[in-house]
Amino acid sequence: MAIRDRRTASAGMSLAKGPVSIVGMILLAYGVTGLIFGGNTFDSSPLDGTVDGDTWLGIEGNGWSNLLAIGAGGVLMFGAQMHWSAKTTALLVGLAFAAAAIIALVDGADVLGIFAANDATKLAWAITAAVLVIVALLPRVGRTTDEPATTAAEPAAVTERAAADDPRFDRGRDPATEETAVAEHRVERRP
Repeated sequence: MAIRDRRTASAGMSLAKGPVSIVGMILLAYGVTGLIFGGNTFDSSPLDGTVDGDTWLGIEGNGWSNLLAIGAGGVLMFGAQMHWSAKTTALLVGLAFAAAAIIALVDGADVLGIFAANDATKLAWAITAAVLVIVALLPRVGRTTDEPATTAAEPAAVTERAAADDPRFDRGRDPATEETAVAEHRVERRP
């Protein structure tokens, strides 16, 4: 009987997981410290009003702006555990920050009367959006597949013979002389 060769594969290393978790930690830390030391009022004037906040590290924000940073950071850190979720959350949060930056640019002083924003806030949101969208496009690297070793003299014939001798494929079995798999596993009934 031939020895079975196992083929193992490595999915490779994700280039998205690390940056997504780092951006998530930065957003989470900024949002929490912004609530403590910066804007912590939850005043709003939805859709048509203007809302102002306090500045922390040059970025203007109110309580809603800081909660946006906390929520985005938490979602990114939660999603950074697996490659596909890191890419998905990076893309979604990046698009949300891009939308917030564009709306703040159009509105001038805030986002829909809820999130306070100055020029530094708009720039920070735009940079965060760009970084997250770029990170969402990063692939896995180092994907390997270990093929069974064959020599140059016997390239594919070795694996063909191994597959022919392998009972899983039922090659080389003569149905006229051997019982079939169903008959081998038949259970006799007793009256």
